[in-house]
Amino acid sequence: MGFLVMQKNLVAMIPKQLTIDLNADLGEYQTENQYFLECQILNHISTCNIACGGHTGDEESMKKIIIACKEKGVAIGAHPSYPDPEGFGRQKMKIDESTLKKSLIDQVCSFLNVSEALNVPASHVKLHGRLYNDAASNSNLAYLLISVVNEINPDLFIVGPPNSILADVAKKSGSSFVGEAFLDRRYKDDGSLVNRGHSGAVLETITERCEQAESIVCNWTVKTESERFIDIQAETLCLHADSSDALKTAQMVRLLFESKNIEIKSFAA
Repeated sequence: MGFLVMQKNLVAMIPKQLTIDLNADLGEYQTENQYFLECQILNHISTCNIACGGHTGDEESMKKIIIACKEKGVAIGAHPSYPDPEGFGRQKMKIDESTLKKSLIDQVCSFLNVSEALNVPASHVKLHGRLYNDAASNSNLAYLLISVVNEINPDLFIVGPPNSILADVAKKSGSSFVGEAFLDRRYKDDGSLVNRGHSGAVLETITERCEQAESIVCNWTVKTESERFIDIQAETLCLHADSSDALKTAQMVRLLFESKNIEIKSFAA
């Protein structure tokens, strides 16, 4: 009896295997070479956010990436943005809420129409670019996104920054929220991202990206622009496919996690 108790205690002391979702923003390709790169990135991730017409993307590009995701077993979600193809969804827009809501509904429904026609279920919605950051800090935009998702399919997960207004609004509304961190972007001390227009906003080296990924997943901390470490808890890590060395980064981050017995698995699995 004593041996059995000791055995149970030893099992309880073994740390639970860490699991993390690794996602990328795709369907943003403009050339066949870029499409080929995106397909290669799919070999190393578990979830994909697919551009659906706001900043870029159309029915054909969505179809091609969704088919590739189906072949690789990668979960898919809609990646809508401000209707801003000229600025790639990364600049501030003057747009009234009703117009924005209609645009978001059109984008998400367009994506879902393609995914349903291909018999590939969608798991989530993640905003892109400036709208992602704005909804994280603006309750009106956060509620607008929640209303869009609830009208279309309330079972869809909403992906966004942890400890944000969007996270609070989603939880208060009963929506399923997934906290996201970035392995290739620099953070401010308040937990927000350094603006892309500022020097150092994007981590340039693969080493830096791997170190940040490991810190977030293993220690629940991230180093900021002022060299401080702040707390961050995320269920998914994002890699930007349009960053330099994106494919090599995806490969090295996956190898890093595998070497530490960290399982890469979609939050929707």
